[in-house]
Amino acid sequence: MGLGGDRIAVATKVIGSVHYIRGKGESTILKKGHIFESGDILKTDKDSFAALIFIDDKSALKVKENTEIIISGKRSAKAIAKEINLDGGIIRAQVNKQLRGDFIIRTSVSVASVKGTDFWLISDKNTGDSIIGIEGVVMLMNQKSGETLNITSGITGFSTQDGAIQSFKTDPKTIPNDPTAGEGDDKILEIEFKDASGKRKTLIIKYN
Repeated sequence: MGLGGDRIAVATKVIGSVHYIRGKGESTILKKGHIFESGDILKTDKDSFAALIFIDDKSALKVKENTEIIISGKRSAKAIAKEINLDGGIIRAQVNKQLRGDFIIRTSVSVASVKGTDFWLISDKNTGDSIIGIEGVVMLMNQKSGETLNITSGITGFSTQDGAIQSFKTDPKTIPNDPTAGEGDDKILEIEFKDASGKRKTLIIKYN
């Protein structure tokens, strides 16, 4: 596998039935070590989970069951401008410090702009979006009204299809379970690939 400019993230954990679709291709079973290209679709089935990290800054994305996302990224000299389109479901974003506007999550209702933070986003096509702040700050914008709120640790933001947006103290019982929480020490993932000249190389990624 060659590492081109549009390869942006790698799968670090897969539980249950998880698939990805690239371009007009067929749905393919996702395996640990898979390298995502910009535009790839990731889908998790019931009782399934996937975790991935972005190659440039080790920001992490955790994808819970019954969730569909499109992973997009545009490379520059120093970083990857990341955009996640969430078509219903639950994700956790653990984002290392970004340049302004370099990590965005979109749903049909809201846009979450991230600088450096840890939060859950729960998207329901019928009721709207909830953002649960764990650490740092995330700006939540309702696409219909254009209203924004800054969501911080211990606060939940709610954005609805009618344009309403509000925040309140988080009920700990509403925080989803993260299967990777408490795994401890940093981990190393080694991925073999071929460069442009066909020479085999190994990409070593350290993450936690």
